[in-house]
Amino acid sequence: MIPDALFFAVVDRGKAGDLLHWAQDKGVSGGTIFQGEGTNPSPILNFFGISEIHKEVLMLGVTKELSHQLFTAMKDEFKMDKRYKGIAFVVPFRQWLPEGGQQGEPYDRTKPSPFVCLMVIMDKGKGEICMEIARKAGAGGGTIVHAHGAGVPQDFYFPLLIEPQKDLLMIIASRLQAPAIQEAIYQGMSLDQQGNGIILTLPVLRTIGLYQPRNTRKGGRR
Repeated sequence: MIPDALFFAVVDRGKAGDLLHWAQDKGVSGGTIFQGEGTNPSPILNFFGISEIHKEVLMLGVTKELSHQLFTAMKDEFKMDKRYKGIAFVVPFRQWLPEGGQQGEPYDRTKPSPFVCLMVIMDKGKGEICMEIARKAGAGGGTIVHAHGAGVPQDFYFPLLIEPQKDLLMIIASRLQAPAIQEAIYQGMSLDQQGNGIILTLPVLRTIGLYQPRNTRKGGRR
């Protein structure tokens, strides 16, 4: 099996293992689970001083066929098309092997995706500040992963090692909203200054579990 997509699922703490076992039964050789925190605001949780929700982020390298099976399972078995069950999304991926170079079909950039995944890497403790800036620019919510060196595999989607004591913020946004959010983060977090962090934008091929207020139609709950 040569993966040609990278599948992410953001679910409540303790549920990623069930999804990983299901995927392994379908032929996935392995996966990575990160501990994270949801950042979608809730007036009730804020009233009680609880502003973060414990999450797990599952990352899998999958084929297009298996990706379709996973999304079917997300809806039928894990009910992720319902509110507050989590989100899942897929980004294009090409595996690299020393003996064979790049494997898998290249991503067709002539077909813009309706959503993008913004990834911001910054010093630990700044994730919530960054999320607040993004929210003011139109983002619905995001997930923060606290990186600790070996917690992120070296053959991750982009050729970048995340050093210890870093926050990785993941935000799914519509392609129309993304430029304003990206610009707000870049300016608000002073990413033009060396050492303050970086921001990446990845095309999203498919999503499930995204919700937005009715006046913006579909969109995001993390």
